[in-house]
Amino acid sequence: MKGFELIFIAPRSRRHNGEPVLDSIASLARSQGITRMTRRDDIEGVGANGHVHSAHFFEATDEPQELMFVLDGGETDKLIRAVEEAELPVFCMRRQIDYWQFGAN
Repeated sequence: MKGFELIFIAPRSRRHNGEPVLDSIASLARSQGITRMTRRDDIEGVGANGHVHSAHFFEATDEPQELMFVLDGGETDKLIRAVEEAELPVFCMRRQIDYWQFGAN
């Protein structure tokens, strides 16, 4: 099938209205009926301002995280609009992909 991989990236510590940014995006997605997503912890990332985000031995709050979705075009656009309207401070990338689901669900 054709669709889009949509990835949101933010440090674990980034919040919006007291809630972790990626949790806010996951909630927006669920409210739109999107239930399939994957959250990943990254080792290190460098932000647009050159700041290095990484998990430290004593402090993991700056660890970069990703929230990834595989969606069709309409779902992708709708979720991006919702994140923009909520003014969530997050980096996002979208790329066109082919995907399959094998076997039983």
